[in-house]
Amino acid sequence: MKLPNIKSLTLFFLGFIFCSNSASSQVMKNKLSQEKSLYLKQHASNPVNWLPWGEEALNSAQKSDKLLVISIGYSSCHWCHVMEEESFEKEDVAQVMNEKYINIKVDREERPDIDEIYMKALVLMTGSGGWPMNIIALPDGTPIWGGTYVPKLQWVQVLNQVDEFYRSRKSDVLEYAKNVKEGVKKEALVRPTTEKEVYSKDLQNELADKAFKYVDKINGGFGNSQKFPLPSMLNFFLRFSTDNDNIEIKEFIKTTLFKIAQGGINDRLEGGFHRYTVDNLWHIPHFEKMLYDNAQLLSVFSKGYKVFKEPRFKEELYNIYDFLDLKMSSPTNLIYSSISADTNYKDGSKEEGDFYVWKKEELEQVLQQDYNWVSKYYNINEKGYWEKQNYVFIQTISDKDFASSLNLNLNQFKEKLKSVNKKLFNYREKRIKPITDTKIVFSWNALTIRGMVESYKATADEIFLNKALSIEKALSDKMISENIIFHSNSSDNLDQVLFFEDYSYYIDALIGLYEATFNEQWLIKANDFVQFSNEVFLESNGYFKFSTTKENLYTNTLINLDDGVTPSANSVMNFNLFRLGHYLGNKEYSQHSEKMINNIIENIKERVTDHLFWLGLSHNYSNKFYELAISGNDAKQKAKELMLKYLPNTLTAASNASSEMYLLKDRYFEDETYIYVCVDNTCKFPVTTIQEAEALLND
Repeated sequence: MKLPNIKSLTLFFLGFIFCSNSASSQVMKNKLSQEKSLYLKQHASNPVNWLPWGEEALNSAQKSDKLLVISIGYSSCHWCHVMEEESFEKEDVAQVMNEKYINIKVDREERPDIDEIYMKALVLMTGSGGWPMNIIALPDGTPIWGGTYVPKLQWVQVLNQVDEFYRSRKSDVLEYAKNVKEGVKKEALVRPTTEKEVYSKDLQNELADKAFKYVDKINGGFGNSQKFPLPSMLNFFLRFSTDNDNIEIKEFIKTTLFKIAQGGINDRLEGGFHRYTVDNLWHIPHFEKMLYDNAQLLSVFSKGYKVFKEPRFKEELYNIYDFLDLKMSSPTNLIYSSISADTNYKDGSKEEGDFYVWKKEELEQVLQQDYNWVSKYYNINEKGYWEKQNYVFIQTISDKDFASSLNLNLNQFKEKLKSVNKKLFNYREKRIKPITDTKIVFSWNALTIRGMVESYKATADEIFLNKALSIEKALSDKMISENIIFHSNSSDNLDQVLFFEDYSYYIDALIGLYEATFNEQWLIKANDFVQFSNEVFLESNGYFKFSTTKENLYTNTLINLDDGVTPSANSVMNFNLFRLGHYLGNKEYSQHSEKMINNIIENIKERVTDHLFWLGLSHNYSNKFYELAISGNDAKQKAKELMLKYLPNTLTAASNASSEMYLLKDRYFEDETYIYVCVDNTCKFPVTTIQEAEALLND
């Protein structure tokens, strides 16, 4: 829902421009140097009098009746660095900001609640969002202007003009702020229903068709300009196309995964994927690498490999694993948050992507006799050209076809490619490296556990399972105190803000570990955290609030239901409750899950592309959902055989011994291993082979 006049008034703010010629003010040392966040520390030497989010900044604004500048970003954000260099490091800009505003810097990874609540306002005011996010707000924190990256001249003009408008027409500004606040509240509304929603095949087909209109059928992905991997989108269409045997959508998913794997977004030397590409060909990335992208791509490529059996998709699992293990792992086995897009040089200059790009002459020098074929493979030509005589590797011919062109079999070519990539990697390692943000974000590590579990379920390679187990142990040891989850390693006190995404993603990770090991302790632990979440986060409408913050934010309405780059914590929790309801026979969980999916239907209909994880979950209710209960001496082995298959409408419980677990109780026999195929614990006659079980699933 968009409020009238908000965008027009924002444009008025932008259009009412004048320049300030007052004398330079004295630069004061700001207080960000005392913070733990790398992003905040990066701004500690700015002449802007930055304050961290907190009572000091908010009280100061109230006492002085100054507007707030709330600038939100993260350490690896390229355009955050650009705006800092162009504006926040400049004395003349700092003069205006210090004289007229109270200035707050926020690390979105450290305080996702503040980021979320201002992002909702930014999207309402402008129609889009991004980082850096720059908000001008009333002294009480209510936003009145918002933007992302703003060039220096325009930024100074905005600062002067908004302050002038506030001083001269305060009543208009207050009315506008009221509209923004009400608009954000309305955006968060869920219209409950007492009716049980029927997610019919027709409705799902209609919504899938609506979402599919936004895809790029030729180049893969969403849209026709910038390209983000968008795992929720890929997972939904993979499930939908499998359930409906939709060849067109299956081919789209296959194309997209190949384009991602072969594009410049994929770092072919050390593994790992960049954030997104600025073009529609997956070629030129914004070069930052984020943990949450790579964690989710583990899951996507795992499922893609199960469906398509393409070796390249399996290769990418190992490439991501190697990247996380080599470049992102802490001494405690937890995974760092990100690697910056920029290279920082000793003279203070920054260059985006400098670490990753290549000049032709440089490649000739390093590769020598291998240059000719490598230049064809990675397109050191007009296709691979970026700017400033730099090239970004992009593959346009399949490995199989390229091997054939060299009169090599595929394995021979792979070894040859591995050798040159190693040579290029070693050479590149001598360059000045982009900065790694060593922040540990709990929820992103939980996503990584899920990604490693899915990789194990696709390959049966213990390397992935062992990594998942080591991350979970480190989270449990270092970042959990009883049921209190510390969102990041900058949190060091027990009265900190708790974030629901940490709990929701962690519960999902624990269920995933059960799915991989069939050790019931993981379900017990997951259930404990569900109960805690119900006590702390659950609201009367059946959904879960974003955080436990008691700060006086401009609105107390903070329930996020939208699936974006990561699925919403509420949609993941819906799936958690659904699965635990089945595993444990907990009817309250099942009913709660059903209530959540029923009440979100209007939101899905209105903005289907913002709710694709939710839409995927609706298939749990529209189709038969099977419980596989496997009991007997060989139960876990048979379950592990089944887990290698893509069976989205099933969950599996298994035990080699007698179990009191709901799905397994009274189903153990010493002399035989039985597979029970059930729907709502109503089971068909048990069978003994995987083939027989599959036949019952397809019946």
